[in-house]
Amino acid sequence: MDRITMSSEVMTSNESGKVSCLLVPLHEKQLVLPNVTVAEIIPYRETTAVDSKEAWFIGKLEWRNTDIPVISYEVLNGGDMPPLNNTRLAIINGMDKNLPFYAILIQGIPKLIHVHEDEIVSVDAVNTSLYDQMAIRVFDENAMIPNLGMIEYELVK
Repeated sequence: MDRITMSSEVMTSNESGKVSCLLVPLHEKQLVLPNVTVAEIIPYRETTAVDSKEAWFIGKLEWRNTDIPVISYEVLNGGDMPPLNNTRLAIINGMDKNLPFYAILIQGIPKLIHVHEDEIVSVDAVNTSLYDQMAIRVFDENAMIPNLGMIEYELVK
């Protein structure tokens, strides 16, 4: 079996050598996440404000009887706050035991793709940050593989 490393996780591919991923639309770019990383996609709901000096930390949201942090990936990467029209939340399965779930603002509906390691091409990106693991091109689409470990580090520190 092939192994593909994405978002600081080792994913075991299925028998065809492909990994199920989501192409997640943001306001100005797309993310590629292994399907198992995303617990659920839900419509945007207002969050409970939390005292934070970080503009990317939007607040907390009750999801399945648990308060989870909500972030803007774009603001975390130094961009502007995206518009909230057509916004959804991607609930992410956390890797840290102190952060079982968190939500990322997304735009639109993610697209399920089945990716083989050979179909991922690394590309140079102009605006990358510590929270971007890699800029890629997959199926004629540009996307970023986020550094979920760094994002979670920021949330738990």
